[in-house]
Amino acid sequence: MTKKTKQRVWWAVSLLALLVFAVAMAWLHYQQLCSPGGGNDPYTSDLGQHLAFAQKGMIYSTTSLLIGPAYALGGRWGIAILLALFHLAAIAVFARGLRPALPQCPAPVCLLISLVVNFAQAVWMPRGGYWYQGTIIGTVYHNTTYIMLAPFALLAVLSFYRAWHSMSGKLDLRAWLVYTVLLTLATSFKASLVFAFAPALLLLLIADLIRTRGENFRQEFIMGCSVLPSIGLCLIQANVLFADAGSGMNLIFLVDFDRHRMLWGPFNEAAVLGLLRSLVFVAAVGILLGRRAWKTFRYRFSLLLFGVAMAEALLLVENGERLYHANLWWGPFICFWVFLLESVSVWLRACADWKSGLRDGYLGGRIAVCGAALVWHIISGICFLVLLMEGKSYNIPIQTYHFLFF
Repeated sequence: MTKKTKQRVWWAVSLLALLVFAVAMAWLHYQQLCSPGGGNDPYTSDLGQHLAFAQKGMIYSTTSLLIGPAYALGGRWGIAILLALFHLAAIAVFARGLRPALPQCPAPVCLLISLVVNFAQAVWMPRGGYWYQGTIIGTVYHNTTYIMLAPFALLAVLSFYRAWHSMSGKLDLRAWLVYTVLLTLATSFKASLVFAFAPALLLLLIADLIRTRGENFRQEFIMGCSVLPSIGLCLIQANVLFADAGSGMNLIFLVDFDRHRMLWGPFNEAAVLGLLRSLVFVAAVGILLGRRAWKTFRYRFSLLLFGVAMAEALLLVENGERLYHANLWWGPFICFWVFLLESVSVWLRACADWKSGLRDGYLGGRIAVCGAALVWHIISGICFLVLLMEGKSYNIPIQTYHFLFF
């Protein structure tokens, strides 16, 4: 088989797999839009609620501007197909983010790897069931704004890496402008990324200011201004979302709440276990391949970004009834998506080093453990997706799924 023929075969396999995935996503989202809502019914999601908001004129996100016309053109199927396209876009951007770790890998193979990693969820425990609340994952199937945010958020961060790379010399204003526009566009869908990104960037700029002793202040100032349009959008969104008197955000220590209703964070044992189940692969990479990981700026920044998002989710809450909506946890979700990309990239680079003949420090064994953890996440995610396709609601305790011999 010639190289050109192999390329065509890979493209055929990749496009077929993506088509099957897109059809499955469109079908799932259509079922979710047909769901009456209420929490315990089949195919419960936020999709119907977001459509109702858009129809009532509650415009606080670019999502609201897109789902209305999609519904007018194709009804529920119009929105379902639109969301399936956003899923495909997220997979394509993730594949693009993997390219530096797989420079010789054909594009269709990168797409397949991205698709497979896209299935990863918090690890499922045999005979232990699965509890969605409290998990931190990158791929979400039930929230309209997050699904639309995902590709643009990852594009914004990848563009930021390119812009920041020029900070050591003359700032590339074109790269800066592209990154600023993408960050603003991502914020227009959901403010979750910039809410963590802005503080992380501030810490980065302070560190650079100290390192350069103020010699790089002009470029640091310009880079810091990149978040101003997004902050402006956040203020506009807040005026819509927090229109009621007394609504807003507060430190969790200063708010009275029912611990039995708080199904995430350190107040619920199942949620704590869910969080730990989310981090098996990234923790394995950080511990077993930590030196390799820490050498790259992208990994260090993605870890900082995820850490800031987790701190905000644990320490800040919304007031009133929105207290129990866990909206601040969308920050760790999207930032974990970025961190997962860099963790997978570190693992793939280690695999390439081992294949090239590097064997020091039991590298093969460390790679195998990390790979097993990733496979565990992926199989768990497939089980979880099968349950969703069967009509199990994402926000109830999911009982043990009898997969294979369990």
